[in-house]
Amino acid sequence: MKNTHIIISLISLALFMGACSDGGGSDASFSNSQEKIDLPNCETYESIKVGDTLIQKESNTSIKTVFDINGTKKACTLSGSAYILRK
Repeated sequence: MKNTHIIISLISLALFMGACSDGGGSDASFSNSQEKIDLPNCETYESIKVGDTLIQKESNTSIKTVFDINGTKKACTLSGSAYILRK
């Protein structure tokens, strides 16, 4: 009887610990992937989404941001170079 309680407790603990972890499976690794998008010069613009991070490649980089008529934030480089990290 005591062994049964121990076995049930250990199985419950293993299931609980498995549910709490990231798992490290394909879904977890896919959701953590990042896309690198080079920011164009100001002849064209790149849309910026929520969660994006702007990273400068060179010192003295100057970035211009604008909102289009639909409220979409866009960016381009005036000088230097930069990129967007998108999750």
